[in-house]
Amino acid sequence: MVTRTVMRYWIPMVLMAVLLIHGTVFCQEQEAVVTGATVNVRSGPGTKHKIVAKVKEGDRFPVLKVQNQWVKIHIPEDVLEEIRVDQTDEKPDQDTGETWIYRRLIQFVGKPPDFEERQIDFQNWALDAIPVTYIEFKSDSQIWVRLPPDKYASRERVRQIARKMAQEYKKQTGYMERKVVVKVLRRDHVYATASE
Repeated sequence: MVTRTVMRYWIPMVLMAVLLIHGTVFCQEQEAVVTGATVNVRSGPGTKHKIVAKVKEGDRFPVLKVQNQWVKIHIPEDVLEEIRVDQTDEKPDQDTGETWIYRRLIQFVGKPPDFEERQIDFQNWALDAIPVTYIEFKSDSQIWVRLPPDKYASRERVRQIARKMAQEYKKQTGYMERKVVVKVLRRDHVYATASE
């Protein structure tokens, strides 16, 4: 009886400890997936910097940093040797990870590093462009809004507005791999829902 009780509590505790110790194995690393057919990788964040390599659509690289419209990525040294533009040139320093790619030519897998800032940009867009009178992020992929009274002309029109917001949210945040749901409230209940 004592053995069963000990085993009953001991096994879950050991499993929890293993998961905590090795938790990083289960966490998705932030990655950039190349979306352009052939994309230049540069030695710095801007077109004035030298092209050091070319990558192709579908290639995936860990994200190190986001700086304005540029993303610093890590390309393993052996891969960089194969894709370098000019083999005679000095290669970028892999210790500092100085390989940069234009943000509009990639898609983030997982949340982008500056996700919260992008949510704020989207919120400002929604307040100006729609305009919404209330907005709340219930989660990373669910948004609740209220519209001005004149926007509730028809339920279908409200759904179109919600769908437009979901599309814009995905575009602005770069959080493309998950479905985004926008719920439009009227008074205290959900009037219309759209997802993208």
